[in-house]
Amino acid sequence: MAHFVIGDLHGYLSDFRRLLVENQLCDDRDQWIGGQNNLWMIGDFFDRGDEGVACVDLIMDLQRQAAAVGGSVQGLLGNHELMVLAAYKFGHQPASTGQSFLQLWQRWGGVIDEMARLTPAHVAWLERLPAMQRVENRLLVHADSMFYVEQGRSVEAVNDNLFALTQSDDHDRWLSVLRAFSERQAFSGLLMTGAQRAKQMLRYFGAEQLIHGHTPISEANGTLPEDVLEAWVYADEQCVNVDGGLYLGGPGFVYRF
Repeated sequence: MAHFVIGDLHGYLSDFRRLLVENQLCDDRDQWIGGQNNLWMIGDFFDRGDEGVACVDLIMDLQRQAAAVGGSVQGLLGNHELMVLAAYKFGHQPASTGQSFLQLWQRWGGVIDEMARLTPAHVAWLERLPAMQRVENRLLVHADSMFYVEQGRSVEAVNDNLFALTQSDDHDRWLSVLRAFSERQAFSGLLMTGAQRAKQMLRYFGAEQLIHGHTPISEANGTLPEDVLEAWVYADEQCVNVDGGLYLGGPGFVYRF
């Protein structure tokens, strides 16, 4: 049994399907052939590309297929999922930025036609996505950010607090969390400080290595998007970035551990 991780999809369904087929997790009819292996989707299924809802539909279908044969497909909550939920929940209500929540979401790359495709079943599934998951000695999260520490000091506490947010009508709290969740490069921005932050976060959550997306590898280390063919391991090997930058034109990849 192996664990596979796919980074930020951002609505690029055809690339998602290609990666699944290339790594023998699905056939060309979207049927799970990954057996008892585990697939982790690291978040940011929406925005920039125009097939985010279709990506979610495929993930939900693969969850059912994989579970039937002893495998698993799991998703994590990304900041773009949270922004989609805010736009769905509050719509034209004003955000503190002077824009409506829908306008704020579109500024983040939201595709307005996607909102019409979003159903209550999608929303319920998105609301229940965990924000983080510990797998063996790895900590899987969406963002390379210390944001999670602000939400709690255990995996359970962080997931519970963010689920409570999705059930809340507190505009100010939503906006505060969305701002904090957009932080990037907490572990790579400054060489020494980044490694220390990574060590601190891993200690809080009882893991030895952090796997994340959120920041395209090409933006983090200066590689051309088309040359990003594998995960970037950094911060004294404490962190693994799996965001291949599909929306930037990168081919993407599947990370296995």
